[in-house]
Amino acid sequence: MSHATLLTPKKALGLAGVAAIGACAACCAVPLLAAAGLGVGIVSAVAVAIRLGVGLILAVVGAGVLGVLVLRTRARRASACNVACAICGGCGCKRADEASIFSSATPRPGEPIVCTADLRDQPTVQAQLDGYAAAFQQLLRVEKLAGKVRWIFANRPGLSDELRALAENEHQCCRFFKFDLRAAGETVVWETTATPDASQVLDEFARLPERLSQHARGRAVEPIKQAIGAAGLSFASDASGPILPRHPCSSRPAHVLASEPE
Repeated sequence: MSHATLLTPKKALGLAGVAAIGACAACCAVPLLAAAGLGVGIVSAVAVAIRLGVGLILAVVGAGVLGVLVLRTRARRASACNVACAICGGCGCKRADEASIFSSATPRPGEPIVCTADLRDQPTVQAQLDGYAAAFQQLLRVEKLAGKVRWIFANRPGLSDELRALAENEHQCCRFFKFDLRAAGETVVWETTATPDASQVLDEFARLPERLSQHARGRAVEPIKQAIGAAGLSFASDASGPILPRHPCSSRPAHVLASEPE
């Protein structure tokens, strides 16, 4: 790293002022030289030399001032960007230590606000909630933005894999959500985006850490279901008949397709 000291704008402007004063003094000295009896040719040559030298000095100092100002502006922007990215990635830049963990598909237009999970499969449902409860032990904060919610976790060995599995399971039954997970330094960011008509469901989903903390293990399913159902989420398991898998050629749940006429 260079040990050369950059001029601050004030110092650089000071040098420019000194150069300007020197130029003025040199120009004023030309008539005096002529009056002293020096030849016109010599005086003209001296005048040209002085003007070229002063012009060169002013050009160098001006370029230096401009360079310092550009460097300081870039440094401020980089500093602000690093701070914003460290907090939430909000500045639009990408951290060097940021890596994607999982990114689900974007919901299709008109995606039904329906959870297709079979809530009657209690062991599977409880395993998902247990996974969330374990992960939320590392939760640092919740950030709510327009149309999305972020859970910020303190990273630890194995957490990325655990969160990826949870997000993959969640996406299988709630296709109206989009999930994006990324590791950023010492944190893992889980971002959930919802379609506009699912905004209230998203707000309730963001409260999952709070909801789980309010109920003993094994007793959280029904209260969580009621709360998010009141926000506008329908459940395929409430429909009559067996729970069918999602139709492979449609964005609509299979139980909805099965109830429609051919």
